[in-house]
Amino acid sequence: MKFRVNIRLMNYPELIEGELKKFSPLETDKSIDSGVVVGAGDSYAAALVVESKTRRKAIALDPYEAINLNVDKPYVIVSISGKTKTNIELAKVKKREGRKVIAITANASSPLAQNSDEIIIVPYKADTTLPGTLSFLLALSALYSLFNLELTEDYKRAKPIMLKEQPFFIGQGENYGIAYYATLKMNEIFCEPANYEKLELFPHSPIFSTRKRQIVILSSKDEREKKLKELINFTDVSLTECHDAFCNAFSIIHSIVERMRKENWNRICFVDDKQILNISSEMIY
Repeated sequence: MKFRVNIRLMNYPELIEGELKKFSPLETDKSIDSGVVVGAGDSYAAALVVESKTRRKAIALDPYEAINLNVDKPYVIVSISGKTKTNIELAKVKKREGRKVIAITANASSPLAQNSDEIIIVPYKADTTLPGTLSFLLALSALYSLFNLELTEDYKRAKPIMLKEQPFFIGQGENYGIAYYATLKMNEIFCEPANYEKLELFPHSPIFSTRKRQIVILSSKDEREKKLKELINFTDVSLTECHDAFCNAFSIIHSIVERMRKENWNRICFVDDKQILNISSEMIY
């Protein structure tokens, strides 16, 4: 007897785009003036954004380096899963030191949450494994709320750019964190090299690696960004129409979705590469 199996292939560009449509800024009744914001991967990108946005009242660190820092400030640990082992170790160490630990996580029963003084829940749950898009935006908005930062609605007008292979992202100020985030998404979705750098540091050396590569400048209204674009005549340069971190994040995600559709790329590369994924998971969890 033959059985007919009806398999509907997942449409990854559609799923990612659908996550963007679900975004609504997360607000919390908690508030701090300064603190150490800790995260890895997307969470570290969010920490970098807030570090600049607060003029370093928030200090961005990865959990491994934060363990050896002993400052009299709250430690805000961002982890959607709440299961990354270095974050959990950090929470335990800081509590022993008498520091306040605030967890931003989607898992209220996670080891991180259980070892924290306060918890900010990110309302995120995915039916399938996706690169962090909605989870990143929600966690970042939670940090904005925690540090009393303004989140405008400019992101609703974000437009995609034509994204090419192996781009080099440049971000000034709060957009440096988004440049890092954009690089992570290129790595995860396409398993493709990409780079990121600050505006001031880019022409000192990294620019020499960009011939025949696309340069993507995340606009912050800095006139030097326009000058850089005008000077470069040896390769393709794109300047986003956005000016803040959230808008540029949306612009980058839209751009990735457009490229996926253009290239008929219906996969999330990091999920498929089991050999590397196993090493990554062993180090993280």
